[in-house]
Amino acid sequence: MAGYESSSSSQVSSLDINDYNQLFHDFEELHNEANKISALNNQLKGLNNWLENRVSQLKKETTDLKIDFEHLEMIYSNSIDCFRNQPAEIPCENCTVLKNQVKYLI
Repeated sequence: MAGYESSSSSQVSSLDINDYNQLFHDFEELHNEANKISALNNQLKGLNNWLENRVSQLKKETTDLKIDFEHLEMIYSNSIDCFRNQPAEIPCENCTVLKNQVKYLI
């Protein structure tokens, strides 16, 4: 019995070492892949945050431009009455403001 135990024990230990080496190698591969994916994930999170901030900025800019446009429309609608009621050589106050606003937008 003692001889049987030692031969099976040596077989088990050699199998254990081979299995351990294979498992360790596989673990290292998985760990390296996980690190690469984690780094890529962090890059994509950074890009996502930048894009979200950019979208917020563009929404704010769009809102500001809509307000400017509405303001110009109001001035323009008031200026149309000026064109009908005043001679062309005398510019009204709204026309001057409108011209300055147009220069600002260009």
